[in-house]
Parts: sequence; C-alpha cells; structure tokens
Amino acid sequence: MTQRILIIGSGGREHAWAMRLANGAADSKRSDREIFVCPGNGGIAQDFECIQPASKDIQGYVSVAEKLGADLVVVGPEQPLTEGLVEALQEQKIDAFGPDTFCSQLEGSKSFMKMVAQESDVPTASYGVFEDVKGVSEFLKDKSGRWVVKADGLCAGKGVTVCDSPQHTLEIAKEMLGYEGSPLFGNASQRVVVEEFLEGTELSLLALCDGERAHLFAPARDHKQLLDGNKGPNTGGMGAVAPVLEVDEPAADFLARMQEVIFQPVLNWFKGQGHPYRGILYAGLMVHEGRAKLLEFNVRFGDPEAQAILWGTQKDLLPDLLKVSQGQTLGQVDYVSACAPTCIIVLASPGYPEKAETGHLISGLDDWAQSSDYQCFFAGVTKVGRGLETSGGRVLGLGAQAADVSQAVKKAYEAMKSVRFDGMQWRTDIGTAP
Repeated sequence: MTQRILIIGSGGREHAWAMRLANGAADSKRSDREIFVCPGNGGIAQDFECIQPASKDIQGYVSVAEKLGADLVVVGPEQPLTEGLVEALQEQKIDAFGPDTFCSQLEGSKSFMKMVAQESDVPTASYGVFEDVKGVSEFLKDKSGRWVVKADGLCAGKGVTVCDSPQHTLEIAKEMLGYEGSPLFGNASQRVVVEEFLEGTELSLLALCDGERAHLFAPARDHKQLLDGNKGPNTGGMGAVAPVLEVDEPAADFLARMQEVIFQPVLNWFKGQGHPYRGILYAGLMVHEGRAKLLEFNVRFGDPEAQAILWGTQKDLLPDLLKVSQGQTLGQVDYVSACAPTCIIVLASPGYPEKAETGHLISGLDDWAQSSDYQCFFAGVTKVGRGLETSGGRVLGLGAQAADVSQAVKKAYEAMKSVRFDGMQWRTDIGTAP
C-alpha cells in the first residue's frame, strides 16, 4: 500500500525532508511512497509534486491534507507549529509530526524558552526580559563587556544582535523596542531578552523526541553570519557541516551528557505540564572548554543543518515519525552513526539578509554533479520559462559527501564553481571558520 506524505514548507529544509522520506535508507525513491510538498518551490517541483494551498494558513494546509488523504503530515517551519497546525490536523484524525502549540512556545518566545531552561536547570546565559528601555538601562548599569539582544518573538532568524558594549546593547534594545518609533520587528520585538555573550564554538544538536526521550542526530555546525570569519549580520544560515564535534572527550560521552543535561530536563518539564514534547527539538549550544550552555531552542529542524543531517542520515525515518505522531515511544535508535560526512554551502541573493533582490536567472545547474555524493537543495527559487530564478534570500544549498568532513568541504566548493546568478553571495570558509 502506497503511503502519502505531505510536507509543509517551501525551503531547503522541506526539500531535504522530502528526499529523505522518499528514499528511506536508500539513495533513490521508493515505489511505496508518494511525497507532496505544500507549497514547495519551483526547484522542489522538479522532483516532487508541489501543491499551492488556497490560503497559507492553518485551514489552507488542513484542506490540502484532507484532499490528499495524507497518511502523515510533517510540518517543516516554525510559524505553523506556533499557530496550532498540529492540533488542527489531529482534530481531523490526520497524523501530524511536530510539537503542539504549547511546546512550540520554546521557539515562539525567547522569554518562555529562558524560563523553561531556568526551571529545568538547563545551563544557559544569564539574562533579563524587558518591555521598556528603562528596565534595560537599569539592568546594564553595572555591566561591562559584550551582550546579546534578542527579539522575543519569531523574526525568521534575524532578531538577534551581538553588541560590543553595554551602550551598544542599550541602543539596539531601543531600536528593537521602538523607543523612538515602531518596534523594529513589530509585535515580535515588543519584548526583548538581553543576555550575556558566551565565548566558545557553536554547536547544533538536534533530536527526534517521542515525549519521553530525545534521540539525537549527529552533531552539526551551522555558520550563521553572512561573511567569512563569522563576521557581518546574522542570517538564517550560510552553510553547515555534519557530523562535527570539537570537544576534548569521546563523542559518545559528550552526546550522552548533553542528552541528560540539555534535552531530558526539558522533556520532563513539558511532560509535567501535560504536553509531552513530540517532534524535532533543536538545541543551539555554545561549547567552551568542554562545557556547553544553551543559546536557543528551536522546535523544528534548523536550515541548513536539516540539509546536512537529513541527507547525511542514511536511515529510514518514516516509521519513527509515524510512531511519534501517533503517541508511541521509540526503542533504541541510532541516528548518530548513520550520518555520512556532509557539507552544505548556501548561495544567497544580493542584499540578503536585509532586503534580498530576486528575479536573477540561475545558471550552471545542468552541470551540477549528479551522483550520490552530491545534492542540490532548492530554497528560494521559482520556475520561469527560461529556467529557475531566485525568489528569496537563501537560494540554494549545494552539498557534497565524502569519507570525512574536510573532504566533503573540498568537494562541495569544487562542485559549486559551475553555479552562478547575479550578485550571488556565499562564504568561503564553511567547515573551517573559527
């Protein structure tokens, strides 16, 4: 019997979900599955059927799932999760993979996330939550050094600013809160979190959670800033490598410790609230001298980490997603050792992340290496008569796999040389940045 799987979203993450669920543990599509993406994009449509909903809201997505007779809906982005899509699908007796609205507050509100971390004794940066500039000023008056200002709500990965001094921190907080005008990010920055700057190396740890336990994927490293050397403005992510873990202890020991120190306390907290956490839980960590502190939680796969991890994890994830969506728990699963060394390089539009230019013709994709060692993930593209054009900030994720991460990085950069569009931005130090 053919299973019909609907993936909600339109970017590289959703392309990666589609590829992994279509292929199972193999490198090519299985004949017993049909994969649909809603709304998808012009590049994804070359491999999978993309469906435009009548409206890009909860009811629009539910209607598509009902018409398809979907056996499972996988929700890719954070917005529909925070708006209650999982519950809406479940009310219609449709299995849906992703956390409920209550759990999704972990990403929908930075202050909620910090509160949960504090109540769960998860190590994180010291912080304050403010709705007015006076409170920020009082908080900072005896402080020094670098601080970080975060908009409380969803800002598509752009609501975080690292500041060089308390004065700079206050200026950014004023801008976000709208001290002399409208809040910079609208409702999302009517409240801000100000927290200490953490030194170290960033690490992305993601897990498939069944309400009881967190089953870790291989650790990945995302490169968030636009420019080489981790400089420039924050973006949604300019590239990723996996598996990568720079700690002075055996990887298995470190990951087991993170499972118990970072993930398990949070799962216990949500279970105690009557909302078992079922779905992907992403922990952004800062690791310094072997110790890890929580930077952020996301309630879905990060992107481009999703491209590296989902492509790299050569395992059939569909049975596990179905079990979790039906309220079942998983036995012993090993996603970590199933991950092939993978590098993803993001190609972004000119003007990104502030205001991306679109409508540029993409060339060179016909020459892209078509083998199991290479993959192109489509993010911000649209189909036009003459081919594919840019339609968003991050356009493509170009990936390679090899025997180790350093070789995967080398292969990815060599292969991307043929791909071009006007004003294309990319980093040259993915996988090697400090």
